Amino acid sequence: MIQSMDENLFFRLYSLTMESDFLGEWMVFITNASSTLFVLIYLALLLTLLIRKNRNIVPALGGPFMAFILVYVIRIFYQRPRPFMALDIESLIYHEASGSLPSMHATSAFAIAAAVYLVHEKLGLTALALAALTGISRVMVGVHFPLDILTGTLLSALVVYGAYRFFTTKRVFHKIISILKVS
Repeated sequence: MIQSMDENLFFRLYSLTMESDFLGEWMVFITNASSTLFVLIYLALLLTLLIRKNRNIVPALGGPFMAFILVYVIRIFYQRPRPFMALDIESLIYHEASGSLPSMHATSAFAIAAAVYLVHEKLGLTALALAALTGISRVMVGVHFPLDILTGTLLSALVVYGAYRFFTTKRVFHKIISILKVS
């Protein structure tokens, strides 16, 4: 049932790009530009926290990194075929025939956006909207199912929030600082 709903939603979104060249070109642009955009957002966040000597630098580094590693580990054990492989369709961008669940792009975008949100709520909302657009574009160009995006989104939210809760408790923060001072 879930797979059927996932495929149905995929076809609804993917078919929009098949019906409109303009929309298809925009989705390709968004999916291609999003990696660079989120790297720039992430570097700006880290640089700002570093310059301000803000202790949120530790969870801002740790949360997205842990989410990335978790996706990598999940994909070692579970290889869900991408839509262009499973449904014998043509994707609008080239992508290798690797596992698709969870989406690395969605996980990375949402992890960075969540890190921004936990530091600056208004900028974080903008970053979350851009991450959502990134996820939708990945479905619309034919390289991910909606469930791949949703899984990456939930995974990144849980891991980044967990990292912030863990690293921002006073006891853990002071322990880290004392270790850094000794070194």
